Amino acid sequence: MYKKLIRTISILVFILLFGTLGYIIIEKWNFFDSLYMTVITLATVGYGETHPLTVHGRIFTIILILSGISTMLYAVSSITSFFIEGEMSQIFRRKKMLKTISQLKNHFILCGAGKVGSHIISELSQTKRDFVIVEKDKDLLKKYENYLCINNDAGDENVLKEAGIENAAGLFAALSTDEENIFLIITARELNPNIKIIAKAVKDSSARKLMFAGANSVVLPNLIGGLRMASEMVRPTVVSFLDMMLKEGKGDLRVEDVEVRNPNVSTVSQVQFEKTGVLLLAIATKQGYKFNPPKDTSICVGDKLIIMGSADQVLSLKNLL
Repeated sequence: MYKKLIRTISILVFILLFGTLGYIIIEKWNFFDSLYMTVITLATVGYGETHPLTVHGRIFTIILILSGISTMLYAVSSITSFFIEGEMSQIFRRKKMLKTISQLKNHFILCGAGKVGSHIISELSQTKRDFVIVEKDKDLLKKYENYLCINNDAGDENVLKEAGIENAAGLFAALSTDEENIFLIITARELNPNIKIIAKAVKDSSARKLMFAGANSVVLPNLIGGLRMASEMVRPTVVSFLDMMLKEGKGDLRVEDVEVRNPNVSTVSQVQFEKTGVLLLAIATKQGYKFNPPKDTSICVGDKLIIMGSADQVLSLKNLL
């Protein structure tokens, strides 16, 4: 939008300078008289000539009128649409959104709001994570107007900077092709070497290439779909339980990992699980996993508690740790 407005203003300035310089050179008038004559000629107000014109001056005026009227019509229509059609409000909204994004820390960036991306958006929203959507297809973003969105090419490093990649905790490479995702991963890894990147692979053979490009993990939707179909057949009760956990009630019951950061917490009994309502499943330490640990199990800073609970319950526990 800015480019369109700048281009329109540039055309206006050019035609004004063209007319002004023409009268200065042909009629030997001063700058103000030449500018005034150019303006009233382009505006077709019919005020008459500033000074009597020579034959060459009249020929130049004819050329200026023929070339200037179409230019003026284009400029006026462009500027009018810029304000009337809401483009100015979109610019202000984008500025406000970019300011909000610049204040985010440890958020997630989703590149690609297609079929896979839509499920990622739903999960991040339900679990109350901060995230930014980057998608170049404007139509796909229409249903995500209430989220932080950038309508642009995710492979552009300036766009990733606008999405706050320097301060982001993770990036989802969910673009439509493996080639796009590989280029995105390389660009993202260069901008933030420590960011965690999860990539979608369209082809099974692309998984290794995506990992080589810098992805921490690669997900193959076709593989996941096949495993789900097999699970529905051979272990339907387990699948039914997982579906209930994800979809029943508020649909926000999740298995999460929470890192211990509070040095005053040294045993499981000191973690207020009853207060938060979460269920402790295991503890992940540097030595391995401790499943269903008793209350006197020791924990230290850096250990991760694997728990099950709602988004609000998990958030409460994070605040305690």
